[in-house]
Amino acid sequence: MNAEQLAGLIDTLELLVAQVRAYERALPAENHPARAAISVLGELSRQALNEAQDLAQKAETTATAAEHPFSPREYQVIALVAKGMTNKEIAYHLGLSERTIQFHVNSIFNKTGTSSRTEAVAVTMRSKWI
Repeated sequence: MNAEQLAGLIDTLELLVAQVRAYERALPAENHPARAAISVLGELSRQALNEAQDLAQKAETTATAAEHPFSPREYQVIALVAKGMTNKEIAYHLGLSERTIQFHVNSIFNKTGTSSRTEAVAVTMRSKWI
């Protein structure tokens, strides 16, 4: 299922949930069989909507994560570099040595074709990797 189809499904489920709420308000209190059926329909439609929204969020996250060239650790490092942290601060934050952080930063430079931290952050932000 592509993103457009998933968005359409979410729209349809949102309409269904809204329609169920309208039926719940319109039904007389003494019509217990209809109220029970609408209640079950409401529960199922809200569950389906939540699952579709979760699926859309996971698909978006997966698509974004698959596009960047970084390892998980490099991704953590470039995100912290983007926050303005020094190698020493990043090393402390991640529980690694400064030398290991420098290794990751150099790898990021190679993957982005850059030679400075600022330039690497600019490329990753422009590419919407972070």
